Amino acid sequence: MNQRRISLMVVTALTASALAACGGAGGSQGGQAAGPEAKDNPPAASKPVNTGPREITMYTAGGTIDEKAFDSMYGDAIRKKFPDVTVKFIPNTKGSTLPDLIAAGTTIDIIFDSIGYAESFRNYGIHMDMTPYIKASGLDLNQFEQTAIEFQRKIGNGQIHSLPVWTASAGLFYNKDLFDKFGVGYPKDNMTWSEILEIAKKLTRKDGDIQYVGYVTAAGSQANTNQLGLKYVDSKTGKAQIDNEDWTKFMQSIVPFFQISGMTWTAENTTVAAMRAMFEKDRTAAMYTNYSGGTPPADMNWDVVKVPSYEQAPGVGPQSYPAYLSMTTLSKNKELAFNVIHYLVSKEYQLQNTKAGRATVLNDKEIIKTYGESMAKFKGKNITAMFPEKRAPIGDYTAADTAAASQFSSAFTKIILNQKDINTALREANEAANKAIEEIKQKNAK
Repeated sequence: MNQRRISLMVVTALTASALAACGGAGGSQGGQAAGPEAKDNPPAASKPVNTGPREITMYTAGGTIDEKAFDSMYGDAIRKKFPDVTVKFIPNTKGSTLPDLIAAGTTIDIIFDSIGYAESFRNYGIHMDMTPYIKASGLDLNQFEQTAIEFQRKIGNGQIHSLPVWTASAGLFYNKDLFDKFGVGYPKDNMTWSEILEIAKKLTRKDGDIQYVGYVTAAGSQANTNQLGLKYVDSKTGKAQIDNEDWTKFMQSIVPFFQISGMTWTAENTTVAAMRAMFEKDRTAAMYTNYSGGTPPADMNWDVVKVPSYEQAPGVGPQSYPAYLSMTTLSKNKELAFNVIHYLVSKEYQLQNTKAGRATVLNDKEIIKTYGESMAKFKGKNITAMFPEKRAPIGDYTAADTAAASQFSSAFTKIILNQKDINTALREANEAANKAIEEIKQKNAK
């Protein structure tokens, strides 16, 4: 599965299980608040605007989200805040893709989707700079987790085309029952990957007929949100760079977990789904890093600590993987569209959304503490561990990066199956990535 484009598959999963996906990012050019009161009382969020029909149409490119999930996330909250507004939802299904809708002249006021959609959305030419609306409303961009805002400035050459509405939380989850069974001390916050490796070695063992493993992960997600700020593609040359020294060292930090004596890895048990099942269903994996907002089942005796850091980047957490809201040039009522977005990024909505298990994009410790509050399984858990105090800057989410990311994941599998050594696997993956990138360029040139 392409870990780069979790898209709204993340949203659907998060709806079912704290809305976790495969499907939790902030300087304020043009976005300074008019005054201190602007933070707590966003002027545009509740002001009625009489410049068109009181109707808002929202669209997502994630075809897996249905009307019920949409209402749970956005629709019901918008209708309650704006009772005179008609809210319509268009999912990405056959006949209603974005090109279909544009060709048909369909009005789309707001698009919401994950960061993986950032490039393709702009390629349709219906994006618009929200900076004038941000300035007029007094919305303070400093209140957001800043890497999510900086990413927008980067891809928009200073413009803000989208605002983050929630992000994927991330953590090192562990099954307390397995630790207790084998008499191993629980992991703690602020550990390094080297320390977690030593714990994993103690938990990779066979007990009777059951083979236990200390740690599993979705390697693609771990690489995509890597804490070292590594990028798959050189932005200057447009060429893949996944066989360089930095990526080699990164691969060397993951592979040892899968070379611990005792566990045999196969093509079947190295898939993302299989490894997650080891932790959540089979309960044979003691630790699991989830970068997409998911949490263990309610019937597991689990807890969570911060994602371990690297010695060369102490205290730096994974990159954010936010979902964004974007106004479009197709909207006939842009003021109302912005007002709706403004409400959805306000403290009022972020608080209720975070309680429902969708991680806030605001740097508000009081809101962060309420994460999953409305769900019994979060009670007593180390909630704040899933919100890094410092995040690595978000990487590039271009088609070229997606192609290179796919090859990196493939290389990881070949390495842990002992089909290739690290240097050979990454070199071949780099060559395959460059070939795919060239094909993308040729396709776009037509």
